[in-house]
Amino acid sequence: MSLGGGLLIAAACLFISLGALASLPRPAMASEPIAIVFPPWTGRASAIAASFEAGHHVLRSGRLASIVVVSPATAHERPSLPQGAWFSLTLAGLAGCLDAAGAAGDLS
Repeated sequence: MSLGGGLLIAAACLFISLGALASLPRPAMASEPIAIVFPPWTGRASAIAASFEAGHHVLRSGRLASIVVVSPATAHERPSLPQGAWFSLTLAGLAGCLDAAGAAGDLS
């Protein structure tokens, strides 16, 4: 395969991945719990601390140490995305795969 063909395939994979990410559900209401996704190299303690600093109420960790499930401290306004976080998703639908099932008491 030529270099141009490899670059074309890589660009197509990147655009398809970005399109899939953009189609995931976003929170409809400010009071709805969300999963905040940090880079995979972010530790659990760092992800939780950054979420607290941004004004979120941390509910539990997600499936990976770099995912934190949070709800806003106030029901009217969602705090900004924590520093270093990639994105946030609602727990409904496919994004529910980011939530650790049965982990409600992990952080207490």
